[in-house]
Amino acid sequence: MPPLRFGTKIAYSSGALLDGIANQAVNIFIFFYVTAVCGVPGALAGVALAAGLVVDAVVDPLIGSLSDGWQSRVGRRLPFMIVGAPFTALFMVLIFSLPAALSGMALFAWLTFLSIGLRVSISLFLLPFNAVGAELSDDYAERSSIAAWRWGFAMLGALIAIVMGFGIFLGGEGGLSRRASYAPFALSAALVGMVGAAIAVRALLTMRDRQHPPVTNDGAMHVRLVRELGEVFRNQSFRTLFVGALLLFTSLSIHATLGLHANTYFWRMSPGQMQAVTLSLFGGLLLGAPLAGPFLKFMEKRTVLLIGMAGLALAFSIPATLRLLGLFPFTGTTMVAILSATVVVGGALMAAAAIAFASMMADAADEHEHLFGARREGLYFAGWAFASKAAAGFGSLVSGIALQAIGFKSGGEAAAAAAKLSPATIDWIGAIYGPGASLLALAAASTCLFYRLDAKKHARILTELDQRRAIASATAVAAAAPLAA
Repeated sequence: MPPLRFGTKIAYSSGALLDGIANQAVNIFIFFYVTAVCGVPGALAGVALAAGLVVDAVVDPLIGSLSDGWQSRVGRRLPFMIVGAPFTALFMVLIFSLPAALSGMALFAWLTFLSIGLRVSISLFLLPFNAVGAELSDDYAERSSIAAWRWGFAMLGALIAIVMGFGIFLGGEGGLSRRASYAPFALSAALVGMVGAAIAVRALLTMRDRQHPPVTNDGAMHVRLVRELGEVFRNQSFRTLFVGALLLFTSLSIHATLGLHANTYFWRMSPGQMQAVTLSLFGGLLLGAPLAGPFLKFMEKRTVLLIGMAGLALAFSIPATLRLLGLFPFTGTTMVAILSATVVVGGALMAAAAIAFASMMADAADEHEHLFGARREGLYFAGWAFASKAAAGFGSLVSGIALQAIGFKSGGEAAAAAAKLSPATIDWIGAIYGPGASLLALAAASTCLFYRLDAKKHARILTELDQRRAIASATAVAAAAPLAA
């Protein structure tokens, strides 16, 4: 398979704009919006948002399996992407437009429905989008390049969401508390994401020859799915990545869910200061994309992954821990500068780790074909998504329950000033979002020590797969010859 042209690689990767914009707009703003602005109690908000992630996590393997075997004129992945993108935009606008007339259980029910709809719509686009990226090249190094560009566009989308949120629609005095500003923010962000998705779909239409044919589907859907899932979990490489993702994304979810609460009450930042620190984080995540290339050229993917996870854990924990111990006296511009520098480094290392993670998952899919004779990219990335979303849902639930347990009161009064919260409550917010989340990131790194698929083993697998395909092709030609005669 010849290398991808640079322009084609960029066009495909632009689809990640929708991923970055939709996911980060929700991850950064939604929990604060529904609790501090709309007045949903923390525990109910956690349940509603977790429901979307948990239901989506259950549906993900079905989407992955269907996209592995779907047959259409435009290939097995594109039909799902074409449906998922517009529904993602629709649900994103709706979830940031909660009606003021709704309250209590009616508001909770509507929020739960929108949460489920949004998460499933994102998966309809994102799972096939990520899976097809593993099909565009079999080369060990080029896969890392594809993953790096895809990550870069996802982080660009995240930066767009942050700038639109903090800098345009939700900036200034009382910006985060202006309920009417959230709907136009969501609409504008969704439109940008749709442009990226449309460019990616068009690019993939021109690369159908690089995509693998559908797998053979035998038996009823529910029976086949159970069989395929059992097959996937028999691969030790996949199991290791799956458990590592569960731990890592739980850590990220707790940190992100409580991010605005910690910035508002623990660090006592203004919206402008929050924007500076958040932009620094995503600037680091974006910077990590070009840095991943040199790292992955001279190091094994697992090594890059471990360094990135450890760096992220340190970035999460050190500033908040020092503040809790009374060893971080800085405020104002100095505090923002230190926090920004910390998250830039942690974000860059995390980006390199995430790129290595995605590339390792594609390599594990090759190993799966070597072991079981079928390509399951859709199920592999669905498994990764299942881990990330189930963990994110659990993280949201834990965050919501924790807020209620430590005495945080939802609604406008609590959002007005940190002075209305007790010092113990504020300290608990910092402890959970900082050192608490970092322990899970370190546990994820420890788990990934058991991943054993390196460059040499992957090269041997590809050689044997090429030999098998050549034999299968020759056998098919020989079988067809008498029929042609």
